[in-house]
Amino acid sequence: MENEDLIQHELIIQDTSPNKKIYTLTDNGRKELIDWVIGQPLKPAKIKDEFLIKTSAFHVLTIEEVRRLLDEVIEREETILNMTTQWKEQFTQSDNEQHIGTIFTVEYGIRYSEMYLNWCKWAKNYLEESFSSQQ
Repeated sequence: MENEDLIQHELIIQDTSPNKKIYTLTDNGRKELIDWVIGQPLKPAKIKDEFLIKTSAFHVLTIEEVRRLLDEVIEREETILNMTTQWKEQFTQSDNEQHIGTIFTVEYGIRYSEMYLNWCKWAKNYLEESFSSQQ
């Protein structure tokens, strides 16, 4: 991208850590980015979730095994939700216009985690109601 004059970098020399490069958009890069954001048609969203694929094989598991998997996913999503909520606080306390894209993305992540948690809790409840005699 540097060869295409879309970005440039500044080398930061550090004594206690490896040197790092800070990248910024060039004027050409900003124009290309705007063209891509506004000019490219949006594709339908894809869900690529390994756990959802695994659910299609739940019929070969015991109810207890399914419950344990759901508990693992609930724990994972609660951790993600907590971390994402804390991360959001960094951006909502600063210049909102500068971070508007990040704020929107973080909020999407929070809502997605909440939805995922609700779905897992619903699934656990479904197990309890539908298969309580098989425990």
